[in-house]
Amino acid sequence: MSMILSGAIAFIVMFVAYRLFAGGAGVAFDKDDPRLEQAKQQARATLPQFWTALDAGDPATRDFMLKFNLNHGTGHRDNESIWACDIRRDGGRIYGTLANAPRNSAYREGQEVEIRPEAIDDWGYFRGSVAQGNYVTRLMIEAAPAGTARMQRQAMGW
Repeated sequence: MSMILSGAIAFIVMFVAYRLFAGGAGVAFDKDDPRLEQAKQQARATLPQFWTALDAGDPATRDFMLKFNLNHGTGHRDNESIWACDIRRDGGRIYGTLANAPRNSAYREGQEVEIRPEAIDDWGYFRGSVAQGNYVTRLMIEAAPAGTARMQRQAMGW
């Protein structure tokens, strides 16, 4: 399978996971849920693994994504945790492309945005066919109905 095709498949898997778990579509947590906060803390604590893999440029790793609060520091009172792909760092800043349509109408899917490090909630990429990171995603899968969880684990290579 070509790298382009396998990359497209991995992106679709992550996008489908987002759609299954976004908003009212499946799993929702209170923003103060201690399990959610623990997953976010674990993701932040292991973020150096993400940067190391991204910087290595290994062709066996692909589809690097960050999940972050789009509204962090904007004065908008609601959190909007969203995935960004095409992650890059430039001059000490982090940039990514919004991987799905945001609720905040000031942004659009496909828009490049700056990602503040303190706004990062989760990270993920694929090493071969196995998803790495995805701490919040793992929590969402654990809370999903059994059939959905089984399909998502399989899609993520777990």
